[in-house]
Amino acid sequence: MRLTSDMNVIFVMTLTTLVSAFPMMVQQSPKSDHFSSSRSRKIGHWDIHDITTKLSPIQSLRLYSSPDDDDNAVDRADEETVQWGLFTKHHVGRRWRGTWTTLSYMGDVLDETLACINLLDDKNQNEIVMQEHEMVVGSTASDCTKCFDSFETRTIPVANYEKGKLFKQRCASVGMVNGPRVLRSGMMTTELVLKHGDGRVRVIFYHAPAWKNENEEGMTPPDGLKFVRAMYSREADREEVPSRLQEEIMKETLIGDKQQPKFFRPVPPFSWHKKWGGTSWTWGETTGDKGWMVNEMEEADAWHGRPRGDSSNVWSMRLPGGILIQCPRVIPPNDIELCRLAWLPDDEVLLRAEASISCLEPIIDEENDQMIGLKPPKLVALRCDVLESRGEVDEKGTMLDRLKELEKMGDNADDEDEIVLPLAP
Repeated sequence: MRLTSDMNVIFVMTLTTLVSAFPMMVQQSPKSDHFSSSRSRKIGHWDIHDITTKLSPIQSLRLYSSPDDDDNAVDRADEETVQWGLFTKHHVGRRWRGTWTTLSYMGDVLDETLACINLLDDKNQNEIVMQEHEMVVGSTASDCTKCFDSFETRTIPVANYEKGKLFKQRCASVGMVNGPRVLRSGMMTTELVLKHGDGRVRVIFYHAPAWKNENEEGMTPPDGLKFVRAMYSREADREEVPSRLQEEIMKETLIGDKQQPKFFRPVPPFSWHKKWGGTSWTWGETTGDKGWMVNEMEEADAWHGRPRGDSSNVWSMRLPGGILIQCPRVIPPNDIELCRLAWLPDDEVLLRAEASISCLEPIIDEENDQMIGLKPPKLVALRCDVLESRGEVDEKGTMLDRLKELEKMGDNADDEDEIVLPLAP
């Protein structure tokens, strides 16, 4: 599979012309189990219905909203109020200064740009929030010890938001997802944001249409969307852009301040492996918004401790400062895949955001039993975890001990038996 050189044709436009030239008989499949199936389980006096959307399994949880399942999900009429409240509480009224770093498919740094995202209330209309991007387009370095460097900036208006009109943005606790959305180039972007104190981490994943057969490029629907690059940014509502030098100068000031995350501190890999507990906010198409208490996270749910992901289709990067990003290498048509962001703002706090997305879902003409187009990509489910350390992991539960046990089982097993070892961290 390789990328087409002209990616702005087929993914944006409908495929009516293409289908007429290349008729494709597509049989309408029944609704996916991710959307239709559900199961019920009892926890105390709670009757919890788990919709099988593709999110990490939530283990050791307890619902902390109303006992009546119909009342657990936020009412649709109040959903706009909840979303607007989360958006204004955690993101609005700040100037998010940071360095936008673009990574290639191989993880190489392609570009770095100093920028600021302004999310400010309109003074004339308090219910409208204006988003502007202030980009540094040029700079002049001073060789005088008494002078300062100067920067040339350009302000780009992006959007105006108001209650009920957040467009593709959805908030969940301190997390937010923007997208998936289609750009004019034909690429699809999915943005995840986590906020802590006066700082936040933001990542955008870019996927582009791809074909298995190069002769079919631009002539048939894509065989999938392939990951091409990612952009991440460490941002803070401060007077200066967060940098390693700035943190060194303010080292004494930042010590003990939980509201000022240290983006460039060293984070050993063992910091991810602890007993974590806290709260989880989930949203689904059919379940709406729900809140959960996480008493202690199970190993199956601790995907932040598996930086390479749970399958070979996961692209991942562990970045300095306790940041982990994961996304699918290829998104097949009409499938559900996960985009993830985990962040350790300090050694005792873990934040996670997880978005389930779907794309390339065909539009079927039932009368002629033909595909006439593609539906826009959509967000299927969202989860945000706010966790704190509950102690160190027991020695008996370490990965090394479990691997040794599996090796012993493999030595005692028959040749026909298959022992599947977990992926190395």
